[in-house]
Amino acid sequence: MQRWKAILFNVSLVFNCLLLFLVVFESRLAVPVWLQIAGRMHPLVLHFPLVLIVVYALAVLFLPPHKTPTEITYANAVSFVLLIAAFTAVTTSLMGLFLSKEEGYDADALLWHKWGGIAIAWFTLGWYAFYQKIQTRKIVTVGTSFFALLLIIVTGHLGAGVTHGETFLTAPLQKLQKETPVAIEDAEVFTHMVKPILEAKCISCHNNNKAKGELVMQSEELLLKGGKNGKLWDTTVADLGLLLQRIHLPMEQKKHMPPKGKPQLTDEEIAILTYWIRKGADFKLRVAQLPVGDSLQLIAARLFSSSATPVYNFEEADVALIAKLNTVNRIVSKEAEGSPALAVNFFNSSLFKSEQLKELEKIKKQIVAIDLAKMPVQDADLQFISECENLRRLNLSFTNITGNGLLQLKKLKFLRSLSLAGTNISSAQLELLRSFPELKTVYVWNTKITGNDLEQLRQKLKSIDFITGYKGDTTILKLTPPVLLNEETFLTGDPVPLKLKHYIQGAVIRYTTDGSEPDSLQSAIFKGTEQINSNTFIRAKAYKSGWISSDIFETRFYKSTYKPDTIVYISKPNEKYKDESGKTLFDLQKGERNFQLGNWIAFRENRMECLLPFSKPVQLESVTLSTLVDVGSYIMPPQLVEVWGGNDAKNLKLLGRLKPEQPVKLMPVTMKGFECKFPATTVKYIKLIATPVGKLPAWHPGKGDKGWIFVDELLLN
Repeated sequence: MQRWKAILFNVSLVFNCLLLFLVVFESRLAVPVWLQIAGRMHPLVLHFPLVLIVVYALAVLFLPPHKTPTEITYANAVSFVLLIAAFTAVTTSLMGLFLSKEEGYDADALLWHKWGGIAIAWFTLGWYAFYQKIQTRKIVTVGTSFFALLLIIVTGHLGAGVTHGETFLTAPLQKLQKETPVAIEDAEVFTHMVKPILEAKCISCHNNNKAKGELVMQSEELLLKGGKNGKLWDTTVADLGLLLQRIHLPMEQKKHMPPKGKPQLTDEEIAILTYWIRKGADFKLRVAQLPVGDSLQLIAARLFSSSATPVYNFEEADVALIAKLNTVNRIVSKEAEGSPALAVNFFNSSLFKSEQLKELEKIKKQIVAIDLAKMPVQDADLQFISECENLRRLNLSFTNITGNGLLQLKKLKFLRSLSLAGTNISSAQLELLRSFPELKTVYVWNTKITGNDLEQLRQKLKSIDFITGYKGDTTILKLTPPVLLNEETFLTGDPVPLKLKHYIQGAVIRYTTDGSEPDSLQSAIFKGTEQINSNTFIRAKAYKSGWISSDIFETRFYKSTYKPDTIVYISKPNEKYKDESGKTLFDLQKGERNFQLGNWIAFRENRMECLLPFSKPVQLESVTLSTLVDVGSYIMPPQLVEVWGGNDAKNLKLLGRLKPEQPVKLMPVTMKGFECKFPATTVKYIKLIATPVGKLPAWHPGKGDKGWIFVDELLLN
């Protein structure tokens, strides 16, 4: 036994000297392949010295003074445990040093963990060398044992931080402190559905401390950047790119992610990532923006609570009847696709009459929302409104109601939101709301109700949230952007009225049509009489004294006078985004921002080149491409647009050329029209050429790659 102890001690001493030598000259250290394999055994053996040191520390704390032969034999056996711990500690440290030389580890993050491992190796060997002297004094024994345990805990924690992130140890406590239920109305797809998956299954290997494959997944910018193997997703390919490729690889393959032995993604988590990427990987996409019945929306419905998830038990109203009830002053529309619920919006006060409410008699069961803001509504009109038994939201802001008929609304057992801003309602009348069964939110800004009145109301009606706005004190609120009520943005015939609205009384809408930002002095004031009869880019803002002006609202109207007999693609579109019907570019149907949903024609490998023949000559002076710009998905504006025309398909002349402005940074997804104008020319054939960006710029995550062009409509004149 003594001979083996001597051999093991000397080997441990040599290994510790080697460890110190390698650390001193670490910058020149090149690890051969066979030692890399040994280095990767570091996680396999690191538990041996830790367990043995803990066992020895606990044993010596309770080891009796060794006087009898039995006690001496016991002490020698225990000391052999410490010697084995010293040998395995230095072996583990050497393996860890070899492993640290591989790619993907941050040297700064490894620094203290590395020196902690070296300290354990040297301390354990010294502890064994002097263990007999240490055992003679109980206080030294206790101090040495506790120091060893502390060294193990600190070094182990630093190692876990390298592998799993700095907050790995305290993550459950942080999650417990921060995690609050998210209502489905407030949930964001990336923040609340995608990011938790990445944090649980990916970031342990792809963080600032340990960037496997040079990939860090701790921010939106770094996710877009990707790693040494390229970007993480590509919505233009069938398998959606690298991330999902690796996830779907067989478990046995080396490149499968997460690696074998680590927690794997569930089917639902894979579905969330797939659907999110397929929708364009929008970091700002909210669950509330998803269509009813959408796959992500259905998953979200299971994951999140809802502050108001109505289940309607009534039938849909007749479609023809709904269409008939839509007038120049009133819009009746479905609350959501596939839902029987209807919302009613009135927007022109000068045309409003009480009879227009009574005309809704046949659909009153289906109405869940009525917006009467700024209409000359009287208390008597509340009688009909109270008969809309399924009403959830009612906007009576800046109407003529006095509050005397408010109690009639008590019959609305589902009413949750009531806006009384800008009315003559009194605090005493608001106390009647105590008996409203489901009422949760009441808007009372710009009323004569004082601050003291509101405080008393809040004490008496604790289940209702009273929302106040600007009252002339130090509180300044920001206006919401104007709302567009036009349903169609393609113009094919007579001029159409521009329908803009704002719900705050006294708010002035100013707008521009030249692309400039509206200001409060020079820009035109929206009067409600404006007509749109051509390609028009509307930018509008709301202004009101004492309020912060709104963000800019933007919309585009497109005019299309002529339609060709057919379209001949001289160069073929991408196979995945081709014109199956031959009518996609002239069906006056806008594509979705999520281009995976169809109605887009796309080009990448070759330029867009198509011929448009007409049965008889037409006079043209402009051609507009309605396009998608999704910089993160490599979808850029065309690099060059050319329009050729003439009466002979084989002898066309250049009519106009346009070089669209290119983005200079990542930006939100937008739809944009590019109009190529030229002198009025009579033609029988038009040839359109649009050239994609050949190489994406240096600032782009996919720099050097080819760009895409996505077109959903061609508009002539």
